[in-house]
Amino acid sequence: MPHNPIAQPQESAPLLLSPEQQDALKQCLARFGQEPGGLLPLLHSLQDRLGFIPRAAVPAIAEALNLSRAEVHGVVSYYPHLREQPHGRTLIQVCRAEACQSRGGDALLAHAQAKLGCQAHGTSADGSVTLEPVYCLGLCAQSPAVMVDESEVHAQMTADRLDALLEEIQQKQLETKADEPQPALESEAVAATRIYVPRDAAALAVGADAVAQALQRECAARGLAVELVRNGSRGLLWLETLVEVETAQGRVAYGPVQAADVPGLLDAGMLQGQPHALCHGLTEQMPYLARQERLTFARVGIIDPLSLQDYEAHGGWQGLRSAAAMAPETIVRQVLDSGLRGRGGAAFPAGIKWKTVAAAPGPQKYIACNADEGDSGTFADRLLMEGDPFCLIEGMAIAGLAVGATQGYIYVRSEYPHAIAVMNEAIARASAAGWLGGNVAGSGQAFYLQVRKGAGSYVCGEETAMLESIEGRRGIVRAKPPLPAIEGLFGKPTVINNVITLATVPIILARGAAFYQGYGMGRSRGTLPFQLAGNIAQGGLVEKAFGLTLRELVQDFGGGTATGRPVKAIQVGGPLGSYVAREDWDAPLDYEAYAAKGNVIGHGGLVVHDDQADMAKLARYAMEFCAIESCGKCTPCRIGSTRGVEVIDRITRQGGAERAANVALLESLCDTMQHGSLCAMGGMTPYPVRSALQHYPQDFGIESVQTVNPV
Repeated sequence: MPHNPIAQPQESAPLLLSPEQQDALKQCLARFGQEPGGLLPLLHSLQDRLGFIPRAAVPAIAEALNLSRAEVHGVVSYYPHLREQPHGRTLIQVCRAEACQSRGGDALLAHAQAKLGCQAHGTSADGSVTLEPVYCLGLCAQSPAVMVDESEVHAQMTADRLDALLEEIQQKQLETKADEPQPALESEAVAATRIYVPRDAAALAVGADAVAQALQRECAARGLAVELVRNGSRGLLWLETLVEVETAQGRVAYGPVQAADVPGLLDAGMLQGQPHALCHGLTEQMPYLARQERLTFARVGIIDPLSLQDYEAHGGWQGLRSAAAMAPETIVRQVLDSGLRGRGGAAFPAGIKWKTVAAAPGPQKYIACNADEGDSGTFADRLLMEGDPFCLIEGMAIAGLAVGATQGYIYVRSEYPHAIAVMNEAIARASAAGWLGGNVAGSGQAFYLQVRKGAGSYVCGEETAMLESIEGRRGIVRAKPPLPAIEGLFGKPTVINNVITLATVPIILARGAAFYQGYGMGRSRGTLPFQLAGNIAQGGLVEKAFGLTLRELVQDFGGGTATGRPVKAIQVGGPLGSYVAREDWDAPLDYEAYAAKGNVIGHGGLVVHDDQADMAKLARYAMEFCAIESCGKCTPCRIGSTRGVEVIDRITRQGGAERAANVALLESLCDTMQHGSLCAMGGMTPYPVRSALQHYPQDFGIESVQTVNPV
């Protein structure tokens, strides 16, 4: 009788856990075993302790959480950042998002493969380094970007810098260095000069910690008394590390500063705000900042992100105090009247969501913050969470009071380790001070908050997939209805907004709906933090009222391309956004006007490409990205994206009648994906493909194409 592996499964040796693994699993089960939706946090905790998730741990996890082994294994295998096998002694992740591609990210990955002698997802022969592509690290204005061991970020990478990094890793096997800022120098005899050095990921990626340490070391040697404040980034990312010195006239900016520049800066009188080649004068008078209208980002880069005193001194908690004295329906009315729309991309009126959840019956409701900022070219959520975390906390607490929710979750992507650390610490401090907990701001109402860490799935940026992930399952998109406002997290009414939406609420409650309505145009009220990324000279964040143009953003603020070559293409709205036609670069940025042209503003991210960009390659990448990141639930997205890659390959490879037939086939395929997909993953992938084909037909080897407007 032939061998039957199903009937005789015991022939292979059973999988066993080592004593160390058993102890780690026991501790993780004790911490997360009874928590609602605790599977994903448990798996993260186990992987943090062991470096991977042993297959032999699955039965015990399944039993403890009352799940099947298939359900546990299904979650482990679904998320790219969960591993069943240990990686090399060091993990190197190279970003492949469009912003990094525009500055040579693909060439950097190829160089890393050649240097290490392994392919992507492989490990060097000596076991020292595992190489992985990743999408995206949120350092889009400082591309290309690399992350080491899922914690240490590096930006503006070149082949030479990568070689130096790999050499350091292989020689030292990545000596652990503390990320916390060094203690400030103190002097009782002399008043200390306050110096600001950012500690957010954008600054850390270009050496901010080394700058801070050099300042302390050099000032100590010279007997200079300084107080070092680790603030967030101002958003002028091409100038990081941007050091500011407090003077009688105001804060004076110097940048980009490297550790080696510190002695010369001190020699020139930096502590007195004196001129230097790196000096930009008074920070607030720098044109890039002076032309902005910073409402949501008013404190970012100015305060110590984790100082409750600093936050309150700059207007923090005013909105929550006002909300605590209002009836819930009055809070909702303020948000409705302000005209605030969702800043995550869909632009749905926030007040309508809140009103729906407030009216929904049931004793348990939730606030879910979508901080899964995975779009290439976007980093505003990260900048705010790392630079002004209490603002997000305040906005979520106000939402809780408005709709009667007692529990909130912030779903943060795993590629943002610094944001996760800052948010966790800020929640602990806000809770201890009474801004969260059983009696929020003296309101008599309870609101508790916790961070949930994602695991590398782009589609979890879709609201229902995010809910599935928070609940401890694979991030598979749900069909709607029911709407999450009626049956959301754990089947209860749930407000889902993104970081910027919720962080904008405090200023509306503090200053009034009419104040916020005073900015913007048409139905696009208030401001939006536009993010300039890709091949751009002055990448960073620009918060402006709706109504300015792409040309103003890219040329006036961004200074054109980093290479100095002409701008060829601008993608707006992330990897699912269109390449905006050149004739529309002077059109006002407004939700309705952009939608009428088949474009989306989305989260406000812009990725710029110069005239060397291959738009057929970028269109192909959009389909490839969709195929990789699709949750797989619906056929148009899962299969259509795979076929899309094949069809674009045929278009660029063939000629004559075959090419024309495949262009028509691509149009038909895009139409099916757009109208037949369950969510925006498949439904919007045609946007970049069709716009690239329509506006840059020569890159596909054709003269022109009459494409359907993807409205």
